[in-house]
Amino acid sequence: MNFKYLGFLCGILMFTGCEKKPNAELTKWKKVNSAKDYWHYDPERLRGMLNAMDFQHSDLNSVNEFLTKGDTVAGLEELLTYYDQCDRSWVVTTMETPPYEDNIAVASAIVGDSMIFEGKLEKMPISESRGWKWDHTGPNNDDEFGYTLNGHRYMLTLLVAHEETHNIQYIQAFDKLMKDWVIHHKLPTEGDSVYMVLDTSISLDYRDIGEVEWRTLQAGQRLGATWPQTFYGFQKEVDFSPATRLLMLCSIQEQAGFLREYHKSGHNWTTMEMNGLALAGLAFPEFKEAGDWADYALEVMTQEINRQVYPDGLQTELSSKTQWVALHRFESVADNFKKANREISEDYVKRIEEMYDYLAYSMRPDGHQPLNSDSDREDLRPRVLQAAKKFNRPDWEWIATNGKKGEKPAHSPTITYPWAGIHVMRSGWDENAHWSFFDNGPYGTGHQHRDKLHLSVTAYNKDLLVDGGRFTHKDYFSFDPTIWRGYFRSSLSHNVILVDGKGQKDGSTKTNSPIEEGVDYIHHPQYDYAYGTFTDGFEKGEGTAIHSRSVLYLHNELWVVLDQFETDRPRKLEALWHFSPDCDLDIIGNEAVTVNPNESNLRIVPLGGNMDWKPKIVKGQEKPFIQGWYSADYGVKIPNPTLIYSTSITQSQNFAWVLVPAVGEVPEINAQYNLKSGIAEITITKEGQKPVTLSLPLEKDISKVKVGF
Repeated sequence: MNFKYLGFLCGILMFTGCEKKPNAELTKWKKVNSAKDYWHYDPERLRGMLNAMDFQHSDLNSVNEFLTKGDTVAGLEELLTYYDQCDRSWVVTTMETPPYEDNIAVASAIVGDSMIFEGKLEKMPISESRGWKWDHTGPNNDDEFGYTLNGHRYMLTLLVAHEETHNIQYIQAFDKLMKDWVIHHKLPTEGDSVYMVLDTSISLDYRDIGEVEWRTLQAGQRLGATWPQTFYGFQKEVDFSPATRLLMLCSIQEQAGFLREYHKSGHNWTTMEMNGLALAGLAFPEFKEAGDWADYALEVMTQEINRQVYPDGLQTELSSKTQWVALHRFESVADNFKKANREISEDYVKRIEEMYDYLAYSMRPDGHQPLNSDSDREDLRPRVLQAAKKFNRPDWEWIATNGKKGEKPAHSPTITYPWAGIHVMRSGWDENAHWSFFDNGPYGTGHQHRDKLHLSVTAYNKDLLVDGGRFTHKDYFSFDPTIWRGYFRSSLSHNVILVDGKGQKDGSTKTNSPIEEGVDYIHHPQYDYAYGTFTDGFEKGEGTAIHSRSVLYLHNELWVVLDQFETDRPRKLEALWHFSPDCDLDIIGNEAVTVNPNESNLRIVPLGGNMDWKPKIVKGQEKPFIQGWYSADYGVKIPNPTLIYSTSITQSQNFAWVLVPAVGEVPEINAQYNLKSGIAEITITKEGQKPVTLSLPLEKDISKVKVGF
């Protein structure tokens, strides 16, 4: 036989079945099942775990006796018996409901070596060692897939599915995957590029080195949300092999030490890292360092809840998404300490309540959160209602149920968060209430979008003017509007002004002082008013380019937006108004109006000086740059009508916009704009109503704000 020829055929015709046989040494891990198997497979790692155990712990005397006699295998088996018999049921109660609509479907996919990510099934590639490829980033080469893969929250579905069906295939899948991951994930060795990212003197991100397996965030997620819960949850199951139990103990000790030494500061990651470190210490007190892990984690979290959270309750990244992420972990640490019969200070718990207060009072009338910065349009009501019971806040229950339950809040529906610079203006608590979100805050310490002075508007149970959302984290740091991540982060997906075709630059990430009531904003029985200025410049821009914007909401009627743009040279301006995808938008003359029958609609009327606005609608554009796209949920984008008013100016200008909502056809209005001594006098007349005259100063001077009927 011509063996060279046969080899050639096998190389070309892989589909015929002539595949390379797996390396026996690389696949040996699959046969590691008993304590004895693992002792022979990796004695050094087991010694490290045993050396980390506190055998002064009285319940471990029998384990220590075997080890003292030199019978390590018997000692390991005795250690597993100890964990099988000890009551740590409280740890299982820390398990959160997996974030999937159908846990059985996700668990069944895992059994079949597949993952469901963002609702799509992905067959996992198999490594040379015949396990999963843990560095896989999914069909779209999205690092978020790899982060999810190595965060292991999906493994909770295997526990849930087994509890519901008692099918041992779910335990077996868990055992196989956990064994695979731990055996192939010892701590990164000295010199690994991971430590360059962890070196705070070097400006390097995990994305720069293609790392998805050993981020400290995922270590915190594994130890805080998955591993302790599944370790004790599967404890009585014979298909949870002794080797995998020992592997988990080894890795828990290693990862806890890793987090103790390496973690972020002043970041939402810190909350997840310390949540994991705390639970590792509380759930596995047999380790010598367990007490230190828990105490240190609580100390850091106590510092962080004051460092990361402004006095008004907002986490400094100023994203509704990360508000929940940080809050959730601040809270779970407190809950876990209480379950372990450890004390938590009242001040710490009070700060958690303040964070929930923002979620309750900022949510839209339909219960969903704002889309500011990196956020999704998530339903906050289940979280707020649960917190309302926990903190005895009937006002939160009132808001979340549109007044059907609870107690009506004592103050007006409009609220300003002065440290965050966020103004939530609304007409009431019912589901048809007007709601708007005006952003006049700092850039944020993470997950930023370039959206200062953005305005979102909802009325009569429908979003009208919207923030673009986030869509993706691929090309994470980009603001380039020719790629998806850059577009959704840039000014182009927000209701702001572009200057010479460019969006805002970044600004100060954090503020040291709040905006002031009576200076920057007022809440009046008939109206709400707020003023803000963006002074940080525009991309590739030279010279003076300052945008000031004030928003006046006339209760139950309309919004007036006054813009002033200061420049020292000619400019092209583009005022952007992004509408919800389900809005049918028309341009009539210089005005724009949505025309959805029997639904909430909005009319936009431009006012001011001799501005030669040229309006157009862009929807679903991808070239030469992206425009007219909206993303309510990560990974999902749809076209939305975007109204763009363009003009050229030679000097500083001021102009205004009247935003009128209505159900069904929006009636025309008569609006007049006159500028007198730096005051924009705007008179608005609706058919059948008396005129309303608004006096709005171009500069920040609230004493000159007047509303006359």
